[in-house]
Amino acid sequence: MSSEPREIADGTLEVRTAENDGTQVVSLCGELDLANAPTAETALEKALQQGRRVVVDMRELEFIDSTGIALLVTALGHGGETELGFVPSTSQAVNRVLELTGLADRLPLVDAP
Repeated sequence: MSSEPREIADGTLEVRTAENDGTQVVSLCGELDLANAPTAETALEKALQQGRRVVVDMRELEFIDSTGIALLVTALGHGGETELGFVPSTSQAVNRVLELTGLADRLPLVDAP
């Protein structure tokens, strides 16, 4: 069963959420930073509570700061039985930050949802 995507815009960040065959998909688009991290955090927490499988789609993420990195680390540490996967960003800037912080090696990467 699939649900209609939901969108939340917060400044330079757009968060799209959808459910597809039991997988909760959270798409982060634009810039994830201190100003809008609570919006992304709320969507991600809700998805982690609802699903057995959560995919964070970062293909359209163009910028991430330390607050966004902390959010991803927190999601990785989420306990329970939820399987978590990340679709990598197409942005060299985002990927460079993930590499510099060592997070690139820790993210379980998956193909696009």
